[in-house]
Amino acid sequence: MINGTVSLVSGGSIEITDENVVHNSVSISMSTCRNSSFTFGTFNGAVLNIGIIDDHSLDHDFAGASISLSVTAGEEGEEVTTALGTYYVDATKIKRRKQTVMLTAYDRAYAFDTEIADSVKDSTHTPYTAINAACNAVGVSLVSADPQTFPNSGFTFTPSSRSIQTYRDLVMWAVQLMAANAVINRNGALEIRHARYASSESGTSDYMSDGSDRIGIEFSDIRTYIRYLSAYSAGNLKTYISDTVPSDEHARAGAVTLAYNPLLDGKTEEECDEANEAILNNMKLFMQRSIVAKMFDIPVIKLGDLVRFGGGKVDIRRNVIGVPTSIVWKYRGIMTVTCTAPEAVTEEVA
Repeated sequence: MINGTVSLVSGGSIEITDENVVHNSVSISMSTCRNSSFTFGTFNGAVLNIGIIDDHSLDHDFAGASISLSVTAGEEGEEVTTALGTYYVDATKIKRRKQTVMLTAYDRAYAFDTEIADSVKDSTHTPYTAINAACNAVGVSLVSADPQTFPNSGFTFTPSSRSIQTYRDLVMWAVQLMAANAVINRNGALEIRHARYASSESGTSDYMSDGSDRIGIEFSDIRTYIRYLSAYSAGNLKTYISDTVPSDEHARAGAVTLAYNPLLDGKTEEECDEANEAILNNMKLFMQRSIVAKMFDIPVIKLGDLVRFGGGKVDIRRNVIGVPTSIVWKYRGIMTVTCTAPEAVTEEVA
C-alpha cells in the first residue's frame, strides 16, 4: 500500500493512495555510477516518476510541489511502513492528459545546484568541513560521520577553482577525496557513504537476499579488485599501483580512473600523490562482482549497502556479495539492483 502527500507551493495538498495512483507509474531511480564503469566521488540525486489521477488537475499548479511517499507491506497486524523520502517536482516535466498528471521529481540534491558564496570559496576546508559548509548553506542536514574513517581527513584546500561553481560541485569533489559518494537519504539529509565495505569476509551485511525475494540474478564468476588507480597529480594523469595481495586468489586486477579534481589545484605533485595514494590504500580491500538482481519491490536496500545474495542460483556458493551502485525501484513491480565492478585488466597498465 502506498501513501503520500503532494504539497502545492500555492497551498493545499493532494493525498496519494492506491486509488489515485496511475497503475505501474511509480518508480524511484538512483545511482552512484551513471554508466557501466565503477567509480566514486559522485553526488547524484534520486529521481521519482509518478502518475496521479486528480479531478482538478487543470486547476492545480504542480511546479515545485513536494511529494512525500511511504509504502506499507506485510500481513495484517505485522505491517511495516518504509519512508521513501521527499521529492520536488520539475516544472519542465509535468505532463497532463485530462485528469491524469505525470510528474518527475528530484530529491534534495537539487538544492545544492546553487552558486557557492564567496565566504565559502575563500575559506580553507577539509573534505568533511567543506561538505558541512555546503549543507549549512543550502539548509540540508548532514548525517554525522567520523572524518577519520575516510582517507584524506586532514587534507586542506581552498575551493577557489573556476571549475567549482555550485555546492554540488564542492560536495562531489570532496567525497572523491574521501573515496566515498554523497547521497540524500530518506529523511532528506545528506549522507556520506563509503564506496567500499571493510572486508568481503565480514559476516555482517545490511541486507540478506535469500532468493525468495528475487525473480532472477546474474553475476560474474570472479571478483575484481582495484590494483590500478589513475588520477591527476599536478595536472598530469598518473597511475598508482597497489601492492596488496587479495584474499581471494582468483580475484582479477582492476583499474579505476578518476576525473580531474579541482580541489587539487595549486597542490604540489607530492601533495597530490599523497592524497591519491591514500584513496587507493582505502580501496585496496574492495572486491566486487558484476551483479544484476531482479527483485520484488523491497525499498529497504540503499546505495552503498553491503548486500548478500544467497539461495536460488547462488546455492552452490557461500554467498554472492555486492555493493549496489544503481537501484531502480518500481511500486508493485520489479526492482533492479545493480552492483558494478571495477574494470578488469589483463596486463600492467602503469
